[in-house]
Amino acid sequence: MSKFRRFGRLLAATTVSATIVVGAPVAFAQEDHIVDFSVTNITDFHGHLSSQETDAPDANSEMGAAKLKALIEYVNQDQEYIMTTSGDNVGGSAFVSAIADDEPTLDVLNILGVDVSAVGNHEFDRGYDDLLGRIVEKSDYPLLGANVTLNGEPMLDASYVQEIDGVKVGFVGTVTTLTKNKVAPSAVEGVEFSDPVEATNKEADRLKESGEADVVVALMHEDAQQYAAGFNNNVDILFGGDSHQRSQGIIERDGAQPLHWAQGHEYGKVLQDADISFNKDTGEIESVEITQYDRSMPEVEALAPDAEIAARVAAAEAEAEELGAEVVGQMDRATFRGQDEGAGSGSNRGVESTLNSLIADANRASVAKATGADVDLGIMNAGGVRADLPKGDVTFQDVLTVQPFGNSIAYGTLTGQDILDALEAQWQPESSRPRLALGLSAGFEYAYDPTAEQGQRVISATLDGEELDPSAEYTVATSTFLFDGGDNFASLANVQNLTDVGYMDYSVLNDYITDGAEVQEGQSDIGISTEGTLAAGEEVTFNLTSLNYTMEEDPQATTATVTVGDVQETADIDAQWNAEEDAQKNEFGRASVTLTLPEDIEETDLVTVTTDAGTEITVPLRALGTNEGADGGSKPGSSAPGTGKGSSQGASAAVGIAGVLAAIAGIAAFIGLNGQFDQFIPANMQRALGDLRRQLNEVSHIKF
Repeated sequence: MSKFRRFGRLLAATTVSATIVVGAPVAFAQEDHIVDFSVTNITDFHGHLSSQETDAPDANSEMGAAKLKALIEYVNQDQEYIMTTSGDNVGGSAFVSAIADDEPTLDVLNILGVDVSAVGNHEFDRGYDDLLGRIVEKSDYPLLGANVTLNGEPMLDASYVQEIDGVKVGFVGTVTTLTKNKVAPSAVEGVEFSDPVEATNKEADRLKESGEADVVVALMHEDAQQYAAGFNNNVDILFGGDSHQRSQGIIERDGAQPLHWAQGHEYGKVLQDADISFNKDTGEIESVEITQYDRSMPEVEALAPDAEIAARVAAAEAEAEELGAEVVGQMDRATFRGQDEGAGSGSNRGVESTLNSLIADANRASVAKATGADVDLGIMNAGGVRADLPKGDVTFQDVLTVQPFGNSIAYGTLTGQDILDALEAQWQPESSRPRLALGLSAGFEYAYDPTAEQGQRVISATLDGEELDPSAEYTVATSTFLFDGGDNFASLANVQNLTDVGYMDYSVLNDYITDGAEVQEGQSDIGISTEGTLAAGEEVTFNLTSLNYTMEEDPQATTATVTVGDVQETADIDAQWNAEEDAQKNEFGRASVTLTLPEDIEETDLVTVTTDAGTEITVPLRALGTNEGADGGSKPGSSAPGTGKGSSQGASAAVGIAGVLAAIAGIAAFIGLNGQFDQFIPANMQRALGDLRRQLNEVSHIKF
């Protein structure tokens, strides 16, 4: 058993990962051949230097850098320890740090006594020159990137070894391969990010086999829970990051100690500490115990903040207050990000939000005003929105807190198909966030079928009331991050005539608010599927989703109405949260509306969906399909309405080329023609595959 828990056994923790104690820290004598020490970790700090003011701090409350330092020292008193981070120390930072180019955070991390850190994707925000220059030079500790190369050569050290009482502790740092999608590609030109697990295993083998390390700790800027099972027996402990989750676990292994892994949420909210007991005689770890600490624990809250760090943070706060006090405009109402139930604003990036839409409007209007360009559409990615926007006076600090990345907003032309492909790319099922919602400027609306296959969900889209033409060109304003294909929106990188006028994101939002910002009320996208046959005189149920915003402070619809021709029916909206279907997704707010289709219905007729909160979206009837499934429900895209009978033209054609389609289907399955692997295929090839899918669907009515 490892040494007596100095803190974790002092208190009852709020999660199953924490342990219980009953007394004050006590140091016990130990045998000479047993060495007890700890590895302490935070992740995704993002310059959150200040303590969050709250009357009742909980596990989600930010403790601030000064209390964090006091906690580090408290849990590690009377023992040796190594302080680590799992990346994203800076970049996307809180205003107090961002307005000063993260200089205060770089100072504070040194004072915290960080010994080693993995590099995170946000350390690349300003390019690798900034990382290797400013960030590395100002850090009193190594930043590791075992899976990072620049022009084929290692860019950062793969590992770092620190000795404690004769025990050599090795650290291997890696960063997510999605870094190339999370920063502007121009910032990482020539940089490659290989598999972090493979790179860690290789370096761990080298450290152990060479005798350079007795214990190996992986610092990985990627979700620990998702990747833990892939590490080999030479990796003893894993601290993850990037996904902003709190988690912890143990993986049993044959022929080795279990792998102990943990991930400490975000913003310094959680300090995690691995107590390790090592037997120098056997050369093996005797025990590992990881404990997570947060402000819900009374003993944590009672700690006095570290005086040195408190002074540095106070100076940064004073400077930020002075620089950020300028009022740029007023908002008639607050706007918010999306949330999962009980998790707070910003926790769900998969839903439409009033703030994301507002910034999309800002991108369109401000760029048009500044350049004179006729901009059709503004787009904003949810991951670039880091705080809510208050009602009343809005200051520069408010704006920069909302958009801290300093991305340039540009404009260029995209085809309608490029835009449709971007809408499809919002669903990313292999990611820790299965949907990344795009904010869209007013006048752009679309409908999707949540029951459809990946890559086949978007069934209609309109711009200013006109159906989007896949072959037409549209002028779009968004960040260079998205135009570079960031967040896996590869089709946006097909932009032509790109014009970057150096108009920064916070300036764009500043100017829009100054000019008098307008807030969208209703939804710009809804989910829709049908039950029944879409034919004249038939009874059909329209199942609607994504009818409400997830923040209750935003406009909330209570009824939904479906209109087809002169037939109209209304139903109540179910605003109950469905944890399984809504978490990190977009389906919140449901209604089922049943009506009998008019006798004179035509396939060109429109289905209009409205709510009492301002949503109004039209969908061509033909986009919903008519084919009855075995359960009596319709299958989207199968045949055209109008006669009361499903069209057989497509089915006949399918029979005529059945052999050819079978061969194509085999090839499609192999190369990912169904869209499952689109995110790994270049954008130009994605477009070609999408065209082929659509042609096959039109001919055969078989979904590819």
